[in-house]
Amino acid sequence: MMQDDGLHAPAATVSGALIYGWTLDTVVLALWAIYVLILIAIKLPDLVEKYPLIGRIWRALFGWVRR
Repeated sequence: MMQDDGLHAPAATVSGALIYGWTLDTVVLALWAIYVLILIAIKLPDLVEKYPLIGRIWRALFGWVRR
């Protein structure tokens, strides 16, 4: 028996966002949040080098990760 992909197709398109009740502002907000997280991840090493106090706090809180 063949699987009907009729229900799965809208999930991969913009109409899927409409079906699940997502609006444009929700999508834009989610993309903005992802963008901000990526920027933080990129700039975090520079921040730790520039401000030694933040580096010491960071190592005190998350130093166990590298062990």
